[in-house]
Amino acid sequence: MVEQYAGSDFELLAVAVDAQGADKPRPFMEQAGATFTCVVDAENLLSKTFGFKAVPNGILVDENGIVVHQKFGGFDIRKPETRELVDAWLTSGATAGAESTGRAEVDPRVHVLFDEGLALLRSGDTDGARAKWREASVIDPDNYVVHKQLWSIENPERFYGEKVDMDWQKQQLAQGL
Repeated sequence: MVEQYAGSDFELLAVAVDAQGADKPRPFMEQAGATFTCVVDAENLLSKTFGFKAVPNGILVDENGIVVHQKFGGFDIRKPETRELVDAWLTSGATAGAESTGRAEVDPRVHVLFDEGLALLRSGDTDGARAKWREASVIDPDNYVVHKQLWSIENPERFYGEKVDMDWQKQQLAQGL
């Protein structure tokens, strides 16, 4: 898709949310042969700003820096409806008929616990980080961003192997873990 719009004013920016830093998502970008910029939000700043609890997300920003469409959770360019939306927006600027999803209500304590867990992780206290993120996941059991940080430390093979184990993650969510 990116190549299709080469030479236009279009720019794609991917953001991975991973408290463990850029070394974790980098192999996936390399394996995918990504030709666009990918940065890592290790501090969960975008979730705090936009109020999302899940990924992947899509935010379309026009040439004036105005957010014209946002979809939090389930934004997948492989889905025909998502691809059609992006194509229409890039060719005509139109997002008519597309449903934007807004901010989720995230309990402020979850952000505090995320930050405390991040500080502990960076200081080498993985168990302390896990405890903070587990506490946050009890407060907000629907917050996949927090779950992912916790699960990726406890079960790195489910996240950083050949393939991300989405079925396992769905099972964890269904079980309320």
